[in-house]
Amino acid sequence: MDKRGIELSINFLVTIIIALVIFAFGIKFIYDIASQATELEGLTTEDLDERIGQLLCESTDRVCIGIDRRTIENGDFGVFGLKIINVQESRNFHVEAIPSGHTVNNGPISILTGNELLVKLRKDLFIGRNQEETVGIGIEVPRGAEAGTYIINVQVQHETSNGFEDYSSLRKIYVEVP
Repeated sequence: MDKRGIELSINFLVTIIIALVIFAFGIKFIYDIASQATELEGLTTEDLDERIGQLLCESTDRVCIGIDRRTIENGDFGVFGLKIINVQESRNFHVEAIPSGHTVNNGPISILTGNELLVKLRKDLFIGRNQEETVGIGIEVPRGAEAGTYIINVQVQHETSNGFEDYSSLRKIYVEVP
């Protein structure tokens, strides 16, 4: 009878220890979830947009604009991210953003004269083989700009022996002005 009592006591103690370990892991799990929620609560909308844009760019595209549509108020400045991945030999790249059109309520697209938006990107850069670069495209909407959707063409070219050639298809950015 002594052996049975000792075995029962040991089994009881092992069960208690396992229960305490599981309870401690449960508390840690709840604490981690709560701290992540607090971190997410502290992020701004722009931070979330940037993170989402980075996720969207994790693909096989050599040129990627993570978020290509954004609302910018009159008198405000917005930034779009452009990621270029060089899968070829190290070379020079030329990146340019040019306003191309404007539409109101999905109507016909009118050609821009060049003074409706201030686009700040005309850049030359060197990217090594299997390297990537992120370029910011700054767009300022002047006060009094006409409401509607503005279309900006983004062209990425790379240097070859024949000069500069398109590295990818033409990309477009859409700026909504309320």
